[in-house]
Amino acid sequence: MKILVVDDSKVIRQLVAECLKEMGHAVSYAENGSEALQYVADHDVDLILMDVEMPLLTGIEATKAIRELKKADWFPIIFFTMHDDDQSFVNGILAGGDAYLPKPLNPTRLRLTVIAMERIYVMRQKLQTTQRELQAANLELERLSLRDQLTGLGNRRHFDSNLSMQFALSRRNKAPLSLIICDIDYFKKYNDTLGHPQGDGCLIAVAKVLTEQLERSSDLICRYGGEEFVAILPDTSLQHARVLAENIRRQVFEKNFVYGETETQCISLSLGVATYVGQYRTGLEMLEAADAALYKAKQSGRNRVEVN
Repeated sequence: MKILVVDDSKVIRQLVAECLKEMGHAVSYAENGSEALQYVADHDVDLILMDVEMPLLTGIEATKAIRELKKADWFPIIFFTMHDDDQSFVNGILAGGDAYLPKPLNPTRLRLTVIAMERIYVMRQKLQTTQRELQAANLELERLSLRDQLTGLGNRRHFDSNLSMQFALSRRNKAPLSLIICDIDYFKKYNDTLGHPQGDGCLIAVAKVLTEQLERSSDLICRYGGEEFVAILPDTSLQHARVLAENIRRQVFEKNFVYGETETQCISLSLGVATYVGQYRTGLEMLEAADAALYKAKQSGRNRVEVN
């Protein structure tokens, strides 16, 4: 354990250090409560052995300050004191102490008390490990809950929450916000002709094109539905968004995902683009505008980009 010994007597510090080092512990020292408080602020500690009567800041005062400083991190504090009356015991425990050792110190009692604290230390380490593992697991669950399992892109839930946030930021900062929504043309025919594994491969490939074309960390690409994808593009003008959409359309068409012998039997993308520059009241209105542009692209022959 990392043990801090706090006592204004050099003799007592040396006596305690000899016992603790024989037990294999790492020992640090402070001569008063103020030094102890500063040490705890700067270093990790597993156990404190604290004298009660010290200049500048008493052991009781230092313990109260340490407990306030380390609210989220508990470790045992054992008091050394000449006083064995009930009130002194009450004051120490209520201040945040965990045990008392009377002065003059008995080396055997000191060792056995530290052994008892070692049991607490082991349990504390296990608890901290479990907490870290739980936090990591929760973060991973949160990440998975926002991801589409097949493509690795964001899912509908991620899109909905991010659009609300980005729309609010765009309105506050008076900055443009663009949406590109796209649908894979003829995907059902492709899937029905070649089978679902090939269809899944097609979805993954389209997702890869989107990711390659939209490389900014601020952009979010999501799988919106079965064969629909949508991208949220902060600080992106309508002109720039249209160019990006056209690049995506061309890249997918050049992949040549054919399911027949003619050019018309090849999947392509229809894309709709909408940009917020103050005209929409909500993110949903903006999404509806982009969706209307997508519908227009499909009605106009597919494999094209339309804006709204």
